[in-house]
Amino acid sequence: MTKNWILAMDLDGTLWNHLNISGVSPPYMRVDDASIKNNDNVIITLYKSALDFMRWAKSNGAIITSLSWNRTDYVNEALSKFGITELFDYHSTDYTPDKDQRLLKLIEKLKLSGIDIPPDRIVYVDDRDIHMEAIRKNIGNIIFINIWKDIKNYDEAKKIVEDNILKLDKQKL
Repeated sequence: MTKNWILAMDLDGTLWNHLNISGVSPPYMRVDDASIKNNDNVIITLYKSALDFMRWAKSNGAIITSLSWNRTDYVNEALSKFGITELFDYHSTDYTPDKDQRLLKLIEKLKLSGIDIPPDRIVYVDDRDIHMEAIRKNIGNIIFINIWKDIKNYDEAKKIVEDNILKLDKQKL
């Protein structure tokens, strides 16, 4: 059986194309399978490859959390309108930049329920690296995937997870 690991997903610019959903007032309406819009006709479109990556990760033992600096109410409505709320096991989204503290809280919550996940089994996907200094200082050397900058697509992200988590698990069996 695959051992647990955490996939922490940023949202803006990572799961969807918009860079600041907190600036897009609800209500949101569905445009098509991959897009929503608000009353100002601001359209937010999901990256299908990000969804495929998340589904693949979940089928390979990932505990998936959002890790986003956004208004929680806006994010929750967007995820609901997209119909993808169930892809996430947890939400570590808040309107503060303290992603390291939110990730620490999730790690502690999991530990209290008997799931101990070390830093080398945490994968964080974001389109920006501005939170990494605090995360490395307070959590440790996690696997950071700087999507669109260090790698060009989610197939490359999958390869990183395979090489750094899944292949190691198979070698230990």
